[in-house]
Amino acid sequence: MRKRASITVFSALAFALVASFLMALLEAGRVYQIQTYADMKSTLALESVCAEYQPMLWEEFHLLGLDGAYGGDIFSMDHVTAVLRERLDRNLDVDGAGGSILQVTLAGAEPVAYRLMTDQEGSVFLHCVAAYMKQNMAMETIRALQERYGEHEQVEQSGQGEESIEDARTAIEEAKSERREQAESDGTEAVIPELPPEQENPLEVVHAIKQNALLGMTLGDFGAVSTRQTDLGDSIERRQKQTGNMEIQVSDWYDRILALEYMDQYFGDYLGESEDHALAYELEYVLAGKGSDKENLESVIKRLLFVREAANITHILGDGDKRAKTLGMAEALAGFTGNPAVVRLVQTGVIAAWAYVESILDIRALLAGDKIALIKTETQWTAQFGSLAAAFEDGKKAKNCENGVSYQGYLKGFLYTVSSERLAYRMMDVMERTVRLHPMYADCRMDHVLCGISYRMDYEWQPLFSGLMVHTGRDLSGLCYQTQRTFSYD
Repeated sequence: MRKRASITVFSALAFALVASFLMALLEAGRVYQIQTYADMKSTLALESVCAEYQPMLWEEFHLLGLDGAYGGDIFSMDHVTAVLRERLDRNLDVDGAGGSILQVTLAGAEPVAYRLMTDQEGSVFLHCVAAYMKQNMAMETIRALQERYGEHEQVEQSGQGEESIEDARTAIEEAKSERREQAESDGTEAVIPELPPEQENPLEVVHAIKQNALLGMTLGDFGAVSTRQTDLGDSIERRQKQTGNMEIQVSDWYDRILALEYMDQYFGDYLGESEDHALAYELEYVLAGKGSDKENLESVIKRLLFVREAANITHILGDGDKRAKTLGMAEALAGFTGNPAVVRLVQTGVIAAWAYVESILDIRALLAGDKIALIKTETQWTAQFGSLAAAFEDGKKAKNCENGVSYQGYLKGFLYTVSSERLAYRMMDVMERTVRLHPMYADCRMDHVLCGISYRMDYEWQPLFSGLMVHTGRDLSGLCYQTQRTFSYD
């Protein structure tokens, strides 16, 4: 006799509850895996978008950034979002084919925050440069560089100015005029002592020298000066810029030092021109901000002259023998006045004249690739008192100082005093104009270049095991998940 299988109502309900519990565990595990899967796909998609960095910016300057205008002249995060959605949809569709239990669809993608190179008055750009450079420089080296650049700033601030020479000449002429007027009123002949013909008047030597073009006096080959120029009407400093909304913490002095070392590697100057860039003398442009290489070089030479004259005046004042020579000349030129104040004023002018001649020789040496000490010793001095005019014959230059500072060193010392905003904007000007030389990137703008971006992505999927669960009264027809992913090049 065949036995019939049977199950009680209680057993059936218990079995249904156990099965429902197991299905719930499976669905919960699936939800966890889908969320992990969505996080992974979101990260990969965002990295894929940012992998399309501006190529010329990397090739020429080793700086990474995404052109938010994609080669056009209009920046739009909608364009970036469209590219991100396309990558996500394509990747999700490939993995979802064949009925994968992790099949999920993208419901939405929206930018939460982003930052552009020009944000925070250029501090973001300097931070990006510093992030690239700090991988190869120790903190001890950076501290030493900061102290060295600070020495340049102290020397520059100690300058007494070139007006001392003209003040001395004016004082002498006024004293002579007063002597003549007094003699005329007394009915006598004015007696004004003059220097012997063979004795050189430093004030008049320098006055005559200054009538010449500065570039002509300091450059050995004026024809070799670059003729490149650029239109600054659309420079980053002057135009209205796009702005992001993702701020970062920056370190002014730290980023500045690393930016100077970065420019030393990737920017050209008079002694090392950039061949295929918009300007040949890029360091000079960052410092002077003029529209042509010639103007920028001339501006730098003027500043070099001021600094070297200040340093050379300091040397003369610290040398008793040199002070005695200048005092003797001042007495010969203005002693007839009988006024010690006038003699001191003329001595100051004579000191400035001697220092000026030495400074011209210093600049010639620097532009020839030699080094000049910030403050010279006696053995490093070149111009001889009494024969200053002869110092300019046959392209003479100052003695090379083995422990001195190079032309690039002086440039970086000057750049250390430039404000962070101006430093960053002009560095980006150099990059932008060079990138624009390529026909494909003629509309490139640094305030369109993204260096950090954060997106929020929404996903949806259908439950797979809920159909076998005991009905709970909740609608399980669709599940959703939101994730946020951030990418930064620094």
